[in-house]
Amino acid sequence: MYKVLLIEDDDTARKQLAKYVQKERFEVIQAENGRVGIELFKTENPHIVLTDLKMPDVDGMEVVHTVKRLSPETEIIVFTGYGEVETAISAIGEGVLDYLKKPIDLDNLSMALGRAEEKIGLRHSEHLYPHILLAEDEEMPRTRLKRVLEKEHWKVLDVSDGEEAVNTFISTKMDIVLLDIKMPKLDGLQALLQMRAINDDFEAIVFTGYSDEQSAIHAMRGGAVSFLRKPVDLDQLIATIEKALEKLYRDRALRYRTRELELAKQILAKITDEEEVILNIHKSVVEQSLTFAQKLMDSIPTPIVVIRKDLTLIYMNKCMLEALDFTPKSIDEKLLENLKKIGIKDLSIEQITNSIDILFSVPGKLETIKTGAHSLITLTLITVVGDVKENYVLIALRGERSA
Repeated sequence: MYKVLLIEDDDTARKQLAKYVQKERFEVIQAENGRVGIELFKTENPHIVLTDLKMPDVDGMEVVHTVKRLSPETEIIVFTGYGEVETAISAIGEGVLDYLKKPIDLDNLSMALGRAEEKIGLRHSEHLYPHILLAEDEEMPRTRLKRVLEKEHWKVLDVSDGEEAVNTFISTKMDIVLLDIKMPKLDGLQALLQMRAINDDFEAIVFTGYSDEQSAIHAMRGGAVSFLRKPVDLDQLIATIEKALEKLYRDRALRYRTRELELAKQILAKITDEEEVILNIHKSVVEQSLTFAQKLMDSIPTPIVVIRKDLTLIYMNKCMLEALDFTPKSIDEKLLENLKKIGIKDLSIEQITNSIDILFSVPGKLETIKTGAHSLITLTLITVVGDVKENYVLIALRGERSA
């Protein structure tokens, strides 16, 4: 379990956030101000720091500078109020992973924590085991299923009715939910609909008898990924859960990469604006802006490239450069071959050019190309305004998950 240091001077907000972070399966240490937070960081060595930017005495940026000086690998997420977004974007250049606007959207907090957890796990080659909620009212089948699932090294929480399933789901983040259609208090379909109303970051599988197939179809429409007939075939159950986990991880990866693209675009937009005002550039706005932005872009721990429509490569961040053994001038077959080293395997020039054509014809769209079971690249259009207005494509890459 990863440890989170939460620094927030508002007592009510801090306690509410701490409760939510615990639900997300993290150990939480609370600090009521920046000074206490820094002292706790030195003694507790947390993996992740959540800190408000605006605090009396020692503010959030001082916390950021201290944490990064003492432990550069610690992931930091900052909270910002109105008018502090510029500071938050600048904090990305100091190594901050993400920023969240106040009042905090809990889904965005969950995504930021997920990104931090992913990066820590990949950095240390740690395998994160999924949490499974098993809701089955018959004791013997429930005990048998739990024993089998735990042999796969999955964390299993078992309950005997739909109401208890929903309460457990509320208190603990779940990756996979297994629901019997017929249960007391709340049936499987009712429980699933209530869970989906709470959050959508999980996959569900329902168990059904031969006479309950219509209910199973309704459950599929309500968000279940599959249904299995009882008595449940154990090999089929394991295979179905593995497919559900693959889908869940792929969907999460897409959300994480989309957020990283948003951050990259915000950084570029901020830098471009400042360059125009401060330097009054009349030539090569893109080249100078990207050079000026390099420190900020290099702080994003995801391979990122910026290209022209003709596939000419005009920028690669540090993470991308470290993944290659040469410096390419464009996206070509040699580059695609080298990308296999980071798990980008099934990718072609044609796929990239087709996606770029779509981006230029439908501005504002996000294109995704799946390149493996868990790998993908995401592309988005960016516009840089200087002496002329020019469009480029920003690409973020995500290789296969570490085994």
